[in-house]
Amino acid sequence: MAILATSLVNWSALQKIVVVALIGGAGVVLAFGLLLIGLKWATRAKSGRAKFGGVTLAGLSALFCVATVVVGIMAMADKPSSKKPVKKTAAALIHPTTSGYPRTE
Repeated sequence: MAILATSLVNWSALQKIVVVALIGGAGVVLAFGLLLIGLKWATRAKSGRAKFGGVTLAGLSALFCVATVVVGIMAMADKPSSKKPVKKTAAALIHPTTSGYPRTE
């Protein structure tokens, strides 16, 4: 089946899309989960070092989440320009010198 689809599917582009989707999907969910865990650790911490660690984890995770959203918006805004369509010439059914009328000569 892969042999039949080779000419139809650009496998390298598909691979890039899958990798970006996994990073964008699972990566952001993981980072947001770490943000929540960091906030929980920071609020329940008894020592200053533990509170700092929780806030740092939450801050780095939030930075990653926000950066991912910004990169996504930039990717949607900076679409590559498409090629201008090639103007098709009309097929001439009638010879242009006769103007559609037969010659009388």
